[in-house]
Amino acid sequence: MDYDLKIVGGFIVDGTGSPGYAGDIGILDGKVVAMGHAPADAKTTIDAGGQVVAPGIVDIHTHYDAQLLWDRKLSISPWHGVTTVVVGNCGFGIAPTRKEHRSLILRTLENVEGMSVKALEAGLGDDWGFETFPEYLDVVEKKGTLINVAVLLGHTPLRLYALGPESTERAARPDEIRRMKGIMREGLEAGALGYATSKSPTHVGYEGRPVPSRLAEFSEIREIASALGEAGEGVIQATVGKELSFDEFAELNRVSGRHVSWTALLGGGGVLNVGSTAEQLARSNELQSAGYAVFPQVTCRPLNFEFRFEQPFLFQSMPAFAPVNKADRAEKLRLYSDNSFRAEFRDAMRGPILNAWDKAVIAHCPDRPEFAERL
Repeated sequence: MDYDLKIVGGFIVDGTGSPGYAGDIGILDGKVVAMGHAPADAKTTIDAGGQVVAPGIVDIHTHYDAQLLWDRKLSISPWHGVTTVVVGNCGFGIAPTRKEHRSLILRTLENVEGMSVKALEAGLGDDWGFETFPEYLDVVEKKGTLINVAVLLGHTPLRLYALGPESTERAARPDEIRRMKGIMREGLEAGALGYATSKSPTHVGYEGRPVPSRLAEFSEIREIASALGEAGEGVIQATVGKELSFDEFAELNRVSGRHVSWTALLGGGGVLNVGSTAEQLARSNELQSAGYAVFPQVTCRPLNFEFRFEQPFLFQSMPAFAPVNKADRAEKLRLYSDNSFRAEFRDAMRGPILNAWDKAVIAHCPDRPEFAERL
């Protein structure tokens, strides 16, 4: 038996938790048929000397929704062995989006994820080629991607599509909820992985407004989630916040029968009022012991963020930054030099929000290069 592909001389890490080891791998008909010792010949042989050979990594929490339309490689995920990504997390995305709402969606991504509007506009161009969620999936499939992509239908674009700019101001009416549920059904039929939403107070959109999903009552979130139960497919991704925590996760699992993956189990949950890491783990264990398919998302490495004070998305949920969120560049500079603002900002940094200022590093300061890399 000859292999279709043989990978030789690599260091095999098989994903089971077992220690890695040197060896060869044989692949036939798209499946691994020999691992460690692969004596047969192959149509194609790859020398993996000095490299790690491992199963592809599935990154369940990314925000490539816009980037994948101009960057087929989805840089930089494949550089690190990622072969599948999930986009649409936290309820963010760019579909469905009406043409007149494109600027609002891009400005929301700028604020909440620190993305450059100029880069987004340059990458997407004037003709997005879609408005509805199924049309977005068609464009993604037509353009193609280097790695696998699964797309969650996000609550923020869904709400903006159904309610318009009022989506950042009020709860949805029954007819609007029915419309959103119908769009969710349509998305699932087209190939959506599931439904994503957020009530996190740290998710602040354009002009300092809460992202649309934060204005949703839980009854709205539950009703949209029920579409997954009726379809018998999909997963729910929810970002924890006020009126969207463990009890609500359990209810979403109950009403839909679908797995709920929540973001995120991190050290120090004070700002989200979900308890310490140990308390969150205990609550997660309680739910699973009671039969609820509710699972926290975790990160294998500390989270690092890059930001500029011109667009200080890390701090936008702080009360001190309410005027900053609405200010132009000149007004931002004035606020930053105001002693009362500085005092309020300093006090806030002593609280539970991002209390890691001692780890911040100035990465780029062209006017004062002596400050570069300074703590």
